Amino acid sequence: MIDKKTSQTIFQLNIELIENINSMNFESLKTNFGISSAVFEEIKEELFDYFETEDLPKLKILETNFSIFKYDSMKGFGIETKLFTSDNKETELTLHTEFNNNTLRFKLIEVM
Repeated sequence: MIDKKTSQTIFQLNIELIENINSMNFESLKTNFGISSAVFEEIKEELFDYFETEDLPKLKILETNFSIFKYDSMKGFGIETKLFTSDNKETELTLHTEFNNNTLRFKLIEVM
């Protein structure tokens, strides 16, 4: 079981990640989340393909659609959360991240 403080930390880090994706702030994504330029290009491509435009809506996550699970085979946690537009419209996009040693790492955004 995960304690409330750790859960809130994980949620806040995912919010920060999405805010950096919204602003396409590669330097912050690289520094704070270890995202390479190749992964940054994959993120942009996935979003541009999904929304069929380069004028992307702002995205956000909601605590009600946010799940944390403990890995069986390794230390740390996996996180899966639905992405919503800033006007609360649910998308078919799901953000996957990993949390280990107080660090959040992007895994992927996929259509589900």
